[in-house]
Amino acid sequence: MVVSSKVLVLVTGANQGIGFAIARQLAFSDKFHVLVGAREASKAEAAIQQLRSGQQSDALALTPITIDVTDDTSITAAAQTISDQFGHLDILINNAGIGQVTEPGTPVREKYRRIFDVNVFGVAAMIDTFLPLLRASQYTDRRIVNVTSGLGQISMAGKKDYAFNARAWFAPDYRSSKAALNMITAAFSVNLADEKIAVIAAAPGFCRTNFTGGQGKKEASDGASVIVRAATEGNPEELSGTFVADEGFGLGW
Repeated sequence: MVVSSKVLVLVTGANQGIGFAIARQLAFSDKFHVLVGAREASKAEAAIQQLRSGQQSDALALTPITIDVTDDTSITAAAQTISDQFGHLDILINNAGIGQVTEPGTPVREKYRRIFDVNVFGVAAMIDTFLPLLRASQYTDRRIVNVTSGLGQISMAGKKDYAFNARAWFAPDYRSSKAALNMITAAFSVNLADEKIAVIAAAPGFCRTNFTGGQGKKEASDGASVIVRAATEGNPEELSGTFVADEGFGLGW
């Protein structure tokens, strides 16, 4: 079993975009051992090679983890791997997500199903499976961070002066998935409060990544910094159950 003095963090969907930027910021801080989660082992390994490019080979604490949040067998296997190697987990960042289903002719029920499978069911399964490893941690600031979006706030969908209201960005499938994720966050923040495990929602904002087709107002690194802040800074008891964002709708629902 690996014994490390660094805080152990699992980031799902860490091979690209905001997830990759999260892994970079955590690893480069030299305080964290980052478990780089990706659906395929080759993608996790490639991300780690890219992160280590130009660095001393032992300068960054990185471990590849194969994990597909839509596959319970994959989630269970990943948890077992982490249990066997480390025996615990300190911070879980549920970053993997899907924005839309683009195949023409896809039935509406199937569109919703695919998006919810990743953004909602995947997160629920991750929390359920990894709670025992979080409970096994001796770290004093254990956290679960769920990556959400301002589009999931019901109060903002009809707000006339909000640039991303439902008139400008309809997306009821994606919006409703993030609204459901926000409720998962709120409910678990209450459920796990006595165990001192903070559960926080964090919205990176509109970032230029493959997820957004290269559009956005922010770089991936800027969005990642919001997630890293939610995972590592501030008073966990005050942050648990809140919505962290750079934009004006943060710290509330």
